[in-house]
Formats: sequence, C-alpha cells, structure tokens
Amino acid sequence: MNNPELLLPVGTRDMLESAINNGADAVYYGVPHWNARGRTEDFSFEDVEEMIRYARLRGVKTYLAMNILIFEREIQELPEFLERLIALKPDAFIIQDIGLARLIKAISPEQEIHASTQMTLASSEAVNLVKDIGFSRAVLARELSAKQIAQIKSLTDLELEVFIHGALCVSYSGQCLTSENFGGRSANRGQCAQSCRLPYRIFVDGKEWKDPKARYLFSTRDLCALPKLEELREIGVESLKVEGRLKSPEYVAAVSHAYRKALEILSAKGYKENDVGNAAGLTAQDLEPLEVLFSRGLNTGWLDGVNHQELVDGSFSNHHGEFIGTVVQVDLNGVIVELEDKPVPCTLLPGDGILFEEYRAEPEPRQTGSRLYKATWSASSHDSRRAGKSQVRLEFGREFNLRKVSYGMKAYRNDSPALEKELHKTFTDKSFAKHIPVCMLLEGKIGEPLKLTISTSDNCAVTVEGAILEASRNEVAPDALQAIAKKELSALSATAYVLDKLEIKLPANAFLPGKVLRTLRQEAVQAFDEKRLQWKELAPSADNGRAFLHNVARNTNTVAGTPGSTTNAPKTRRTITVLVRRPEQIDALLGLDIDKVVMDFDWGVKYDEPLERIHKLGFEAGIATLRIHKPSENHYIKQILTLMPEFALVRNLGSLALLKDSGIPMVGDYSLNATNSASYDWLLAQGLEKLHPSWDLNSTQLFDLLKNIDGSKLELALHQYMPAFHSEYCAFARALTTGRRFPECKKICTQHKVEILDHKGERHFLQSDAECRNTLFVGKPQSALKLLPKLIAQNVSSYRLELLDEEPESVRRKIDIYTQAIRGKLDIDTAISKAGVEEKYGLSEGQLFNQSVWQDRKKVCD
Repeated sequence: MNNPELLLPVGTRDMLESAINNGADAVYYGVPHWNARGRTEDFSFEDVEEMIRYARLRGVKTYLAMNILIFEREIQELPEFLERLIALKPDAFIIQDIGLARLIKAISPEQEIHASTQMTLASSEAVNLVKDIGFSRAVLARELSAKQIAQIKSLTDLELEVFIHGALCVSYSGQCLTSENFGGRSANRGQCAQSCRLPYRIFVDGKEWKDPKARYLFSTRDLCALPKLEELREIGVESLKVEGRLKSPEYVAAVSHAYRKALEILSAKGYKENDVGNAAGLTAQDLEPLEVLFSRGLNTGWLDGVNHQELVDGSFSNHHGEFIGTVVQVDLNGVIVELEDKPVPCTLLPGDGILFEEYRAEPEPRQTGSRLYKATWSASSHDSRRAGKSQVRLEFGREFNLRKVSYGMKAYRNDSPALEKELHKTFTDKSFAKHIPVCMLLEGKIGEPLKLTISTSDNCAVTVEGAILEASRNEVAPDALQAIAKKELSALSATAYVLDKLEIKLPANAFLPGKVLRTLRQEAVQAFDEKRLQWKELAPSADNGRAFLHNVARNTNTVAGTPGSTTNAPKTRRTITVLVRRPEQIDALLGLDIDKVVMDFDWGVKYDEPLERIHKLGFEAGIATLRIHKPSENHYIKQILTLMPEFALVRNLGSLALLKDSGIPMVGDYSLNATNSASYDWLLAQGLEKLHPSWDLNSTQLFDLLKNIDGSKLELALHQYMPAFHSEYCAFARALTTGRRFPECKKICTQHKVEILDHKGERHFLQSDAECRNTLFVGKPQSALKLLPKLIAQNVSSYRLELLDEEPESVRRKIDIYTQAIRGKLDIDTAISKAGVEEKYGLSEGQLFNQSVWQDRKKVCD
C-alpha cells in the first residue's frame, strides 16, 4: 500500500522551506490576490516561479490556490493574468468557482485543476458531476466521516483529498455567509472575519440560557486525524491536507514532522490506534508541538462521525495550547496542578507560557498567566481524596501575582520558546535542508571526454561530457582515485542533492584535476536541474480564454443575441414563488396573486399532504432539496422522485446530478454559488431552467452579471432571511442536551425556539433541517424591492419570497405587499415602508446595496 501525499500549507517563504524540510510531498499557497486567505502574504509572480522551481527540484509538488468566487467583471479581465500564471507551470490549481475552472481549461486544456472544499463536495454524485468540467481531484467537505469517504472512494475514479489537521469551520465551506452578514467580509472571497469564533448569547423560548460551556457555541475544536491515518490509507485517499496558511513556519514544521513520521511507521509495519496521544507510535516530542504552537483542543472532527458534544468546547475560542490539568492548591511560592490523565506525559520547560483560566457564563472568563520558572513533579498527591493523581508544582518569577490564580482553574501550556527554537532550526539551519539522494557514475578513457552521469531512484538521469581525460605519470590506487573524485563531486550543499553513491570507471593512470571535476559537477547539476524541471507543455493562450468567454456570453444571453441587450426581449408574466417552511403557512396563501409554492420543511414533516393542499389552492408545487447531499442520503431525493412535484429547488451538486435526468423541472438555488456567466452557462447546461445567483454579489456585481446572461434565466429572492451559515453541527443538541447525535438529542430542535444574540445586539434564528443540520438565519430579513425596476428592465421575470417561521396572518400581509409591488399595483417606496412595519427586528437591504470593498493592509503584487 502506497502512502498518500502529505500536503502542507504555505503562507510565507519560510513556511515553504519548513514544509519541505520536514517531509511534505506537496505544498499549496495562494496565487497573487486571488485566494481564500486574504490575510496571507501576496507573492509576486517571480516569487511563485522561484518557489515552484525550489519545490520541484526537491521532488515536492506545488498547488496554487485560487479558491474564491469570481465576479463577472473580474472573469472578463482574467485571461491574461491566467496565461501568465499557468506559464509558471504549477502542478495544479485549487479552484472553487466553476466558471474559473472552465476558463483555465479553455486557456490551457492540459493544466490540472482540483475542486476546492469550497465547492461543498460531499457525495460521489457531486464529485463525478464536476469531473466533466475537467477536475482530476476533489477536496472533500470536512464534515464527512471516514466511512462516508470510503463510500465516495468506491464510486469515483477521481483522486480524493481530505483534511487531516488544523482549524475546523462550524459551517460547510462555501456555504458560509456569517462573516459577510455580520462584518461585510465574504468568506467566499478570502476575507473571513471568523465571526463564528465570537461569543454569543442564547435565548430559548425567549429566556436567556446561561452556560459557561456554551459561551462560544459555534467555535469548533481543531482537527487532528492521527488516530484515523491508517483507515484513510486503507480507503485509498490520495492526499492528506493540513490547514494553516495563516499559521507560523514552526507550526508547519511540527505538523509536517509528526504526520511524516506517522506515515513512515504505518508504511513500515501498520498501526491502528484510537488515541491521539499514542497515534501511530509517536513520542511526546512529536505530539506536544501540535498543541503548544496552536490548538483550541484537538480531536478527530467528523472523521469518527457526529459528536456534537466533542466538536465544540464552548468555553473558549482562541489558542489555549496543551491542557496540563486543574489547580488544586496555591501558596506563597507556587501553584500545584493535578495533571490530566493521558498516555503521553506533559513536558514543561523553563520559559514556557502557562495560562490559567476559569470558565463562567457571565462576565468574561477569568484568565491570568506567566512564564514558567520551574516545574517540580510528584508521583501522587498526599491528599487521600486525590490519591494516585500525579501533580506538578509550578513556580514563576516574582512579578507574577499568584493571587490571581485560584482553586479549580484550568492550566494550559500555550507557548514554548525552547520548543519553537528547535523547530525554527529546521528551516533556517542548512543542515536540515532537504536534499535528494543521487548516484553518480564517473567514467572515461584516456584521450576521450570525461563523462559524469547523475541519476535518482525514480529513473531520472543525465550525462554530461567534460574535458579530455589525460593520463597521469603514475598510476593511482583505486581508493585514492575514489577519494579525489568524491571530494569534488560530493560538494553539493548549495544544490538540491546529496551524493548517495559514487561509481568510478576510469583507468588507473587517469589524471583528475580538481578544476575539471568541479566544472563537470557544476554542468551536470545544471543539466540535472533542467531535466527535473521539465514539465508538460501547457501552451496557455489568453486568446483562447477570451474566445471561450465570448461564446459563453452568446450561449447564456439568447434573448437578443447581444450581451446585455433587452431591446427585443419578449414581455413575460412575472412569476412569483413563495418558499414556506411550515405546512400551516400554506393556507395563508389562499387568494394571493402568486404562482408557485416551494416547500422546505423541518425534520420529520411529510410532503404529500401539503403538496395536495398547494394544488387545491391552484398553485404549482415544488420541493427544495437539502442544502447538503452526503452518502446514503438519497432517500430525500427519492421522496421528490416519488411525489413528482412541478419543480425542484436544487441546492447542491449531488442533488443536481441525481435529478438532472428525472424529468422534473429544476431551479438552482443561491447555494450553487453562481457569480459569473461561465458558471451560469455550465449550471444551466445541467438542466436547470432558472438559477438564483450567489448572495456574495452586491447590486453592482449582479447587474454586471445580467449584462452577459439572459435575465429570464435568473430568479431572485426579493424577500428572505439570509442564511449566515449551514452546519452539520447541531447547536440545539450541544447546548440543550448531553446527546452526541440523533436520537440521543430527543429531537430537542422540535421542542424549542432558539435565538442567538450577537456582539452587535442583533438576534438571529437557529433552525434545523430534515437531516438535523443547523442553519443560522439573520434575524433581520433582506429586501431587494429597490432593485425591482432595474431587474424588470433586464428581463428578470422570476421572483421568490422566502418565509421563515411567520404565523399565517403575518404571511398573508407580507406576501400581499410584495405581490402588489411585483405586479405594479404598489409603488416601491410604499411597499418598502409597509414591508418594514411587518418585521419584528426591522428590514435590511443586506449586502446587495453594500458597495464598499474590504481592503487588506498588505501589499498587493503586480
């Protein structure tokens, strides 16, 4: 069994060398300006080229992350940029945007592309669907268990990449609008503000729920998949990915080293273990840096399946490091801590940072800490109540006020200068630099050119010829000849190589001047570099990219044949669709001037009877798919196929693949993340009749898109509660029960109404879906009524109105206001005024009217 690729993050040049020197098989970093980590250093084109060269010479692959959504005006300007970037010959691009993926393939068909986790690929159906775009690898959603990954692997021939270490997001990647809604910074554009890590207050049925272990209800622990490494190898996962382009080079060194060592042990003898501390036979020196350098607490995330209680600690959201134990005594000279019982003992060094913390719901958790002066260990406690418990006495400098430490506080080791110093050497000390072992063959005959061949175990070899070999006056002993040649030919420290074996085939009277050997070695190394840097000819062409975009515009705008033109557009009836989330909301629609009703019900609600009620009211009935599609979740799709509604609202690529040949008309939702004409073109070609654009677009970007697509193919929600995030994690179960998963939670989500109060004092609604996944809806609904006249002018004729948990009478009033405005019976200003009165927490224009662009302080490269 071959080891999977170990893929490490790079945010700086030091991180590149750290990853390579410590065992990475591949690295990934963002392309200049266009990547999902907007706060990382922006490399210049020259930097990117040199870094690709540096890695390739050392046998390490380079993947360029361009994993953000691309807007219409941007994609039209990208062909020249991409031509220049592809010419640098990266091993692959990591892509989120479907349109961008298609553009790259148009510019250079041979360029390899990988589907980012931002594409929310969570089933074999979704993975196989994007294969047609040209992806050769899928980076799977982090919410999959090892069992589900195995199911996907058995049903696809695409390579699979799985996250194994680093931060976990509470939301499905690509489906999070939290940062954008709460801070005006889009995660789909690389500017995540980590709003999920903030403290929130919880209100259950109108009353505040106070719990010190739920203050940071949405801040997940960090992922460590060491215990699952053998299982992932057996499944056949091709790439193991570490998160952390914003972390330090020392962090990269520690993680690279630990996982490389674990893979080597597994490869040598195999290993199965369910404990992080003993995972794959690693030592304390291997494991401790993983927690000390950066950790919010490590666990296996979703790889072992759903466990809401373990995924989130809830009492903190920042780096805490390695948990030492609990304070049991404080005296005038030090603190005694009772140690956590774990297989690998904790190491404490002078100078280490020690954090003490007391958790409480109100006010803020109490914290204090200092640098460690001395640690004294004891085997057991003298207190009979705590017999057998190991303890450590921590002493600090005089400046530390021990009165701030009290009984019961938790102690953490969250910094270690000594540890960092050792890790720092791995990418600054030349003796740690990675070198490829090479074999050399020096041969020749008197009167003929001297030849030197360099080769590696992967059968890469070059031979160069040097000066004419001359005879010596005296014969030289073989050992002496070997020593002379080895001295000059092994001088490779400034190269990517190290001499492993030297073979000499020379006559005994050969004369070997040092200068001749040095010149021959230098020429051979240069030739060998060129050989190893050879790459498939990609021949990128910006002209091909521009031609592709021209054809896309022609395909997607079929109304008048000219992009943006509506001169000859036929006048069609404006279609109004209402999305209901409770069956009782349906009857409130009686007599209203709408056309369609789409059902999006909570857990356990049947669809057959409500569908008939919709038909009796004279409306077309539709069913929304779930936001996520995972292995063994086809039962929901089967229900749609059985009921055969007039249409389906499709929210993920897996459901699109399953429904595209069903004969049921399909409308694509905003969760498909269409932001440009090239992505629109492909999604419509899969059988969608209409498509809602991504909510990452503001009004300017929306109308830029409408210039190059047929407006009649676009549907827009004029009223809706924006989804902040969509999560596999159930905050209902975590906060209100001790249940790890369904049915241990006893369906608590159906019994209570939960609202979340954010740091701005605004309330938001938490709801679950039919697979127990949570969506946090922004409490203040968004209205796009101001855009209605311009949308109509662009031939947009399909409008949606989305409800949440409104009572029937409120439903009637709201829908009536919007339908009158859409039908032209009520002027826009009056409609907006009336709609605002109906909202408990007010009405918002959301990001649609936000024209500001969040700016980095960093320098953007040319």
